[in-house]
Amino acid sequence: MLTAPENGALPHSRQHPYEAQLDALESVLCSDTLTQALGAAPLRSATDLGLLLERYRTNVLEPIELPAIARAHREAAQGRAMELIELDQRFAGQHPEWLLLTPASTRVGRDYLNRLRPLQDERTVQRLIEAVRFGRTPGHHLTVFGLTMAVFSIAQRQGLAEYAQYALEAVVATAAGKLRLTQADRDALLDRSQARLPKAIERMVA
Repeated sequence: MLTAPENGALPHSRQHPYEAQLDALESVLCSDTLTQALGAAPLRSATDLGLLLERYRTNVLEPIELPAIARAHREAAQGRAMELIELDQRFAGQHPEWLLLTPASTRVGRDYLNRLRPLQDERTVQRLIEAVRFGRTPGHHLTVFGLTMAVFSIAQRQGLAEYAQYALEAVVATAAGKLRLTQADRDALLDRSQARLPKAIERMVA
């Protein structure tokens, strides 16, 4: 279980919003959807999944998702609500490869943004909620995750590393049943991709 700062404004009986968003990534990063989004061949083996995982890491996770989270975190940490909203508004237009992922991304983003509603003193949270509510911005899960990191003082390096870890695990988990992967298969696939992440993350936070 990940640890995150406590905040008395949130119900203690529920999973912390930061942890919950990591656990929800399987709802966004489905292997079948990624296969279509990346123009990859249908998955028939662990080898196919390994290729998809690397394609996802090099074409989506590192160049698109992690930088978007990092930018959202920076804007939110500085209390720049307008800039955060503008980032969210522009995101899909800048990344056409995200088109197939958008419905799930915004569904999860809006869900977890609404769970931050009790934080009435967090002006940036409330302004993003209002912008999403009135249709001024979509509310991608990447924006909301970066905002959540800022609200709960999650260090950027930690947040990016944990997002990347859980994202890769989500892709593997959504294919594991169909491909009948053993735990050893899953671990081997993840070890190869996760080993390459620290350098990419270090470049973003340097």
